[in-house]
Amino acid sequence: MELKEYLESLQEKTRVLAAAIAAHAEARLAYEAALDALEDARARAIREGLEGRNEQARQAELLEKTRQEEEAVRSARAVYRVAEANLEMARVAWAAARESLRALAALGEAADRE
Repeated sequence: MELKEYLESLQEKTRVLAAAIAAHAEARLAYEAALDALEDARARAIREGLEGRNEQARQAELLEKTRQEEEAVRSARAVYRVAEANLEMARVAWAAARESLRALAALGEAADRE
């Protein structure tokens, strides 16, 4: 591969890394929003009153009333974890491409001196 191809590869890895950073930020915000919605739903259910006769029954009712929000949190957390993994892979790929370009440039400089 020539220097130009290594540079193009690094530029592509940079674009992928930028997209991964954006996706990670979006996933984090969605996860935080889902957590907030769950907290709001729990507070609303408690405010409206829980019918259970004991703590266990009230907790079961609370879980039932917030089931959709709980599922949304789990889904958002899964997306966030995938985004974290994708971001880490993009960082590694970018660093490898950068180091390859540096090594090639160093080899070129050494060959020019000879």
